[in-house]
Amino acid sequence: MSRRLQALLFVVGSAVFPILLLYGTVCACNAGAWWLVMAGEPSRPPFWRAWAITVASFSLNFMTPLVNVGGEPFKIAAVAPWLGLRRAAGSAVIYQMLHTFGMLLSFLTAVVLGMIFLPRSPVIVALLAGAFLALAALTLLLLTGHQRGMLAGALDRLHRIPLLDRLARRLEPKRATLASMDEQITQFYHASPRRFLQALALEYASRCLFMAEYLLIALSVGLDIGYARAYVIGGLTQLVQNVLFVVPFEAGTKEGSLYLLFQLLGLDPALGVYTAIVSRVRDLVWIGAGVGLVWLSGRRAAPARAAAP
Repeated sequence: MSRRLQALLFVVGSAVFPILLLYGTVCACNAGAWWLVMAGEPSRPPFWRAWAITVASFSLNFMTPLVNVGGEPFKIAAVAPWLGLRRAAGSAVIYQMLHTFGMLLSFLTAVVLGMIFLPRSPVIVALLAGAFLALAALTLLLLTGHQRGMLAGALDRLHRIPLLDRLARRLEPKRATLASMDEQITQFYHASPRRFLQALALEYASRCLFMAEYLLIALSVGLDIGYARAYVIGGLTQLVQNVLFVVPFEAGTKEGSLYLLFQLLGLDPALGVYTAIVSRVRDLVWIGAGVGLVWLSGRRAAPARAAAP
């Protein structure tokens, strides 16, 4: 093995180690938000179990090609012994809405910082302005969903959309269940506003922590890009990946986005490719850990509970 390759492996290894620990903390914030959602139930899993289920569900989502849905059924099944199946499904839906809410707020933060740090060419300003308006509209829509519910209303809208009306007819027998879940969603928002804000704050904090990954990777090669620019890089990269969600396993979208953003910020674009490699190594390690936690999370029967089945 050449000295150059040895040096490269050492640098990558030194960068991966701190971001592995960082990602574990990020997942702890995500698990804490979900745990707060379940706090109103007669029983809930212990926090460490919620963390293990969270890591496992994220891993399953990443392994699901095209659409990241593999982890949600697992999450529901894993907490059903404590909450009952219907309440478990409701808690998963509420958490996913909060997770999306935190993600949208993070994207809005990255877009605002992008307006400050990126070159102010007409094209970039127009793209950032359009992204801000679209994200703000989605954020308001999601807030309305928390306030009034959205599942039964979404079923009504499906009936009016050509080609999707057949799906709506198949879901129609589940309307009572959807209405019950809507009630659970709105109850969490209106009856526990403090818990709602705490859970949302944890989700947003998890995103802010995650952006530090890009700062740590740059520091591993002796480059201090600053937290704000790291946030621009991480937030806008994730925004592009979510827009292009149909690309399996983010193949090429992460590398291309990072290369371009590093270049726009006046940094060596090759560092963007290096950042993508390190973050993918982190992905692989935590996916492996998450798959192992799938087995651990499914063990043990929950104690007797009073939750509705």
